[in-house]
Amino acid sequence: MKRMLLGILINFCILLTAQADAINSDKNYRQLLDAYYLQDKELLMTQGVIDVAQAVVNNPNQYSHNRVAKAFSLLSDVAFNRGNLSVALQFAQDGSETEPADVDLQLDLLLKIARGYYVQGKYIQLRETSQKAAWLADQASNMNYHLQALAYSVVAYALNDDYPLAVKELTKVESILSQNQQSVDQITLLEIIAEAHFYLSEYDNAVELLNHVLQLRTTMSRTAGIGRSYHLIANAYYQLQQYDDAYNAFWQSLQFAKQYNLPIRAAYAELGLGQVLYQQQQFTLAKVRLLNAHAVFNQHNLVRFNLSAKIALVRVLYALGKSAEADSMLLSAQSLAKDVVLSPQQIVLFLLLTDYYSEQKLFVQAIEAQKHYLTLYQALYPNVSVRNSLAAIATSGSNKAKKLALNLAEQSQLSLAFSEKYHRQQTWIILLASMLSCSLIFIIYCFFQAHRKRLNHYYDELELPQTHLTQAVQTKRWYQQQYKMARKYQYNISVAYLKVENWQELSFRFNRKVLADVSQVLATIIDENFDAEDYAGVISDGEYLFLCPHQTPEQVLIKLTRIKQAIKTQFFANLGDYSVNVIFSIAAPTIQDIDPYVFLSRLSECSAIEK
Repeated sequence: MKRMLLGILINFCILLTAQADAINSDKNYRQLLDAYYLQDKELLMTQGVIDVAQAVVNNPNQYSHNRVAKAFSLLSDVAFNRGNLSVALQFAQDGSETEPADVDLQLDLLLKIARGYYVQGKYIQLRETSQKAAWLADQASNMNYHLQALAYSVVAYALNDDYPLAVKELTKVESILSQNQQSVDQITLLEIIAEAHFYLSEYDNAVELLNHVLQLRTTMSRTAGIGRSYHLIANAYYQLQQYDDAYNAFWQSLQFAKQYNLPIRAAYAELGLGQVLYQQQQFTLAKVRLLNAHAVFNQHNLVRFNLSAKIALVRVLYALGKSAEADSMLLSAQSLAKDVVLSPQQIVLFLLLTDYYSEQKLFVQAIEAQKHYLTLYQALYPNVSVRNSLAAIATSGSNKAKKLALNLAEQSQLSLAFSEKYHRQQTWIILLASMLSCSLIFIIYCFFQAHRKRLNHYYDELELPQTHLTQAVQTKRWYQQQYKMARKYQYNISVAYLKVENWQELSFRFNRKVLADVSQVLATIIDENFDAEDYAGVISDGEYLFLCPHQTPEQVLIKLTRIKQAIKTQFFANLGDYSVNVIFSIAAPTIQDIDPYVFLSRLSECSAIEK
C-alpha cells in the first residue's frame, strides 16, 4: 500500500514538473517570438528564428491567432531573405489565413503576399492584393504600409500594361513620400518604387533610385539586404546594355550572398553573371556561372528561375558549338515551361524551339512554336501588332522567319499558299525595316550631335587653370567625370582628400578676410606641389579634393606629405599664435567601387595619415 502511494506521489510530481517546464517553454517562445518580430526583417536568417517560429506554428492551439500569424510572418521573412521566394509566399498566405486581429500584422502579411505574387508573375492577384492592402492601410492610417501597398499597385499596373494608371499611382506615391519621409521605411519603399520604374521601362530612373538606396544602406549600416539592392540595380544596368556596370553589380550581389551564406541568393547572382558574360561573348565563363545557378535551382525546386537558367544555357551551348547538349537542354526547358507563367525574357524559348524544329525539319512543330511566341508576345505587349512582332523576329541576327518560310515552302503541300503569305510578310518586313533604319540613322545622328555639343561644353567648363583651385561645383563635376573615365578605360587613378583639422576653430576666432588670406596661401602651396596633369579643387571651406590619373597612392602620398610639411612650416602672420593643422587620406578605387560619391564618403571618413 505504501509503495502504491509512493508511486502515485512520484508520478504526480513528474507531471507537475513537466507542466511547469511546458509553461516556462511557452513563455520563452512568446518572448523570443515578440523579440524577433520587432527586429529588422533583413536580419532574420538564422536557424534560431525558424526553431522558435516552428514551435509556435506546430502548436497553434496553445497560442493566440496573432502570435501564430507572427510566427508565419517570421518564417516568410527568413525564406525571402534566403531567396526561397515561393516558400516565403506560402508562409505569408498561411499566416493570413489565421485571421489575426492586429491590423498592422494583417498588413504585414498582405504585403508579403503581394511580394510573392509579383515574384511568381501573378500580376492580377498582385493588383488585387495591393489594392486591398492600400485600402486597409489607409483606414488604419499606417503611412508606411499604405505607401508600400500603393507602390506594389504601380508595379501591378505596369506589369498589366496599364501605363496611365501606373504613372498616376507612381506620381501619387512619390508626392506622399516627399511629405512623410520620417514615418516610412525608405529603403523598402524606394526599392519597390525602383521596381515600378523598371517595369515602366524607365531604367535610368531605376538606377538613380537604387544608387540612392545603396547610399542609404551604407549610411544607415543596413547591409544585410544590400545584396538584393545590387541585384536590382544590376538588372537595370543589364536592360540599359551597360554590361560592365551590370557585371560589377551582380558580382557585388554574389559576394554579399556568400558573406551571409545565402546559396539561393548567390545562384540568382550567378544567373545574372552568366547572362552578362553571354552578352560579352565570354561563353566558357558564362557556362560555368549558369551551371552553378542551375544546380542550386534544381536542388531547391525553383522552377521559374531554373527555366531562366536553362534558356541561358541553351544559348551559351549553341554559341560553344555543343549542339547536342543544347538540344537536350532546350527540350528540357520546353517541358519545364508548361507549368510556368513566362516572363517577357523567357518567351525567347519559343524562338529557340522554332529554330530547333526547323533544323530537324519538323515544320509543323516549328510553326506552332512561332505562333505560341507571337501569342505570348501580344499578351505581354498588347499595343504592338503582329506585323511588328514578325518584323522584329525577321530582322534579328539570324533571320528566323525567312529560313522557316523557305523550308516550309519546299516540304509542305501548302507551299503556294504559304509562299504568298511569306511574300506579304516579307513586304511588311521590308517596309518596317526601312522605316526603322531611317529612324535609327536620324536618332544616331541627333545623338552624336548632342553628344559632341555636350562634350565641348564639359571640356570648356573642365579646363583647369594651373595656378588656381576649382570651386566646389566644378570640383564635383570633374571628379565624377574623371572617376567614370578611369573605370571605363580601366587605368589607375588615385584620389586624395585633405582637410584643415582646426578650420572650425579658426572660423570662430578670425574674420572672413583672414580666412580668405589663409585659403589663398593654402592654394598657392597646393599649386606649387602638384603637377599640371593633376586635378585639385575645393569641396567646401577647409576641405580639398585631389585626383591624380595614372598614379599610385604611394606616388600621391609623396606630394601630400610635401604639402603637409609646407603648411606646417608656413608662417601665417594674421593667425598670431594659431597654426593650420591638416590631415589627409589617399586611396585608389577598385572595380567594386561603382559610385564615385560613395567612394569619396568612405575616403573622407578614413583616419588621418600621419607621416
